Amino acid sequence: MRIALQLAEQSQLNGDVPFGAVIVKNRCVLAAIGNSEHADQNVTRHAEVKAVSAASTLTGTRNLTGCTIYSTVEPCPMCAGAIFHACIDRVVYGMSRDDLPHLFRSRAIRLWDLAQDWHYNPQITGGVLKDEAIAAFSNYNDAFRVAHTHQDEESQPSGFFSTLALQ
Repeated sequence: MRIALQLAEQSQLNGDVPFGAVIVKNRCVLAAIGNSEHADQNVTRHAEVKAVSAASTLTGTRNLTGCTIYSTVEPCPMCAGAIFHACIDRVVYGMSRDDLPHLFRSRAIRLWDLAQDWHYNPQITGGVLKDEAIAAFSNYNDAFRVAHTHQDEESQPSGFFSTLALQ
């Protein structure tokens, strides 16, 4: 978890959200990656998804049975899907979204609910180095979709595809 926290700090120094993830098997680190969603302008670049991808590439298999993933924050539904699809046996996280309500909206569906829906039963442990995980956000002020914004209905679409639609 300490490695994941260091990666989260590095992500923030690189202008991104302070999330980090590490995948371990038999005490060997297979992947250790920070979040790069904002830096890459790609919503799939969450630390956990990137870690699953890197560990699968390294091992040559999508089946990561016997692995543990350490994540600084409780994985979101997208990341949980990748974790469960890869058959990771154990999920360890530092803090939950509820620990920072001024940054995160509350989520009705939690990690264990998603696991049950997948008919998957990984060992899930939360609150590991929780204070350190929360501290990683002490200098981070951008709220994560706390409030939704809507485009003005009368505004014209822009970009390549809207140009095609207007032709």
